[in-house]
Amino acid sequence: MIRKSLTPIAGLISAEFLSLLGNQVAAIAIPILVLQYTRSTMITGIAVAANTIPYVIAAFTGGRAIDKFGARTVSIAADLLSFISVLALPLAFILYSGNVSAALIFFLVFAGALFDPTGMISRHTLIPILTRLGKKRLDNINTLRGGLENAADFIGPAIGVGLIGLIGINNTFFVDAASFLLCATIIAFAVPKKNSNIKEKQRINIMFGIRFIFKNTKLRTLAVIGSVAGSVISAFLGLLLSVLSIRHYNNYALYGLSMSAFGISSTCSALSFSKLNGLFSHSFIYYGGLLIMGLGILLCGVVSTQYAIVGCLTFAGLAGLGNPLEQTILQEETPSQFAGQVFAALPAIRFFAGTLGILFAGILTASISVNTVLTWSGGLLIVTALPGWIIAPLKQHFKG
Repeated sequence: MIRKSLTPIAGLISAEFLSLLGNQVAAIAIPILVLQYTRSTMITGIAVAANTIPYVIAAFTGGRAIDKFGARTVSIAADLLSFISVLALPLAFILYSGNVSAALIFFLVFAGALFDPTGMISRHTLIPILTRLGKKRLDNINTLRGGLENAADFIGPAIGVGLIGLIGINNTFFVDAASFLLCATIIAFAVPKKNSNIKEKQRINIMFGIRFIFKNTKLRTLAVIGSVAGSVISAFLGLLLSVLSIRHYNNYALYGLSMSAFGISSTCSALSFSKLNGLFSHSFIYYGGLLIMGLGILLCGVVSTQYAIVGCLTFAGLAGLGNPLEQTILQEETPSQFAGQVFAALPAIRFFAGTLGILFAGILTASISVNTVLTWSGGLLIVTALPGWIIAPLKQHFKG
């Protein structure tokens, strides 16, 4: 009976990890493909941004679909649609013999990412229900999820670089598409229907999720401070690090190695959340992590060796505690009947800020050195975290 009750949450976490792994492979492949093809940091920034815009769209469509049709159904549908859309990019290169326009690349990148955030949000929405079924604590489950998510951050880039070198860009995207198909299969067999369907209580305005977040003190803090952090971190990991590795050091492997170092450090940090959650305040964990991340980014713009870059990414990864903390707070503060809309709105706010950060960083990097942009970015995160710690503390509140 115990094993049966744990099967749904185990299956969900496995599928979630697999999907995240596929996303990291794509995150490595996309900027390398576009930078090689166009040789333009600005265009690469726009392409990377096209991979994040769907998170904003999901806030207005995915969340309502989850609350209306059920998280399990939407998760399976989103993964199947992602499987089809991700296949479009390599098929286009095969069909046009490699002569694909930049505009078509952008469109296909956007289409490939369009259904992914809704699938992620669906799985996130299922966590509280399946955690209760398995009789586990939220912070323990989110510690494991956070650790695996960060593990995908370092395993994915290594796999991505290896696949690109071994089988080429096109075939790498075929592998990425297969991960979504397998994810949908796992959810279909492991997660029971009766535990995922949420009846629609009422017709809720499309802006409900955003309004709910800004009326809740904790979620408002995560949204506002998180927007600044999201703009800096997205630009750093999605664009600036690749430009620093490829254009400044002329070393593609440095990008994958640095991302892997960041992921290993983040994983170790996230896996310690459940223990540290009982020792330190949420404010200490959250804002302390932002300070560490800001300092790590700033140092990347100052140091002068490739080994030091890897060291800076390892240090920055110590901020990985913030991921399971944010998810725990979001799950505790949100009623289940409209969890889909709220769970979709918060990352949408963050990713909208991240998209702007990537675009702005691309423009800046085209006119000034990447080292200067890195220094400014890290400084902005530090300047935001210090007063935020005082003005918008996250009061400890845990439900066992």
